[in-house]
Amino acid sequence: MHIACRAISYGLAITVAGAALAHHGFGGSYDRAAPVYLEGTVADAYFGQPHPEVELQVDTQAQLPTTLPTDAEEFAVGLQAWSPELAETVTIEFPPVGRFFDLDGRVAVGDRVALIALRNCEAPHQLRGQWIALADGTEVVRQGTTQTEVTGC
Repeated sequence: MHIACRAISYGLAITVAGAALAHHGFGGSYDRAAPVYLEGTVADAYFGQPHPEVELQVDTQAQLPTTLPTDAEEFAVGLQAWSPELAETVTIEFPPVGRFFDLDGRVAVGDRVALIALRNCEAPHQLRGQWIALADGTEVVRQGTTQTEVTGC
């Protein structure tokens, strides 16, 4: 391969990697001290690369559940209901792991779901889903912490 072709290839690789880092906010800080609980109707859903997403029309009257399933208890401390003045339609991004990609075909527009998400301390303050209860009652959770989680913004 000619040097000029290699330089172009390397330049494209760096550009793509930079765009991926900017999109995913690897420098973000997700607040584990204040997880948010949302309920609502799925307005749109995508379960492909780079990560699954659910757009939710939020039920602004939703209350915190009185009990959480055992797998979601780690999110109980500091859990707060989504505040309607923040937004009535939100996009929740899920980690790019198999259990969330496997929701393809199991979550559809019009389904009622409940979610627990962590909010990014940094703009644009996207939500990263940690737990979802599907319309059929199935629950999917990502437990444990990651390097991008902080305790308080």
